Amino acid sequence: MKENGAPEKLYLSRNIYSTYIYQVPDPDDDTAVEYVRKDAFIEKAAEYLMDYEFNDNPTIADRRKRVDEFKKYMKEE
Repeated sequence: MKENGAPEKLYLSRNIYSTYIYQVPDPDDDTAVEYVRKDAFIEKAAEYLMDYEFNDNPTIADRRKRVDEFKKYMKEE
């Protein structure tokens, strides 16, 4: 998912010579740090909650309400 053309993940690699930002992780780079877009993280977490987390068998409406509450909470600064 891209919002405003921004990728879901970016990788920041820093070595003794320079700093690189790239979209595909380099498996040989042990200095890379992964950054995930906040809205992409929230959407994936919400999908997980809808599909797996609510084992007490609430109705679909109850699950959606819980997920919406989660999204609202996560978007607060």
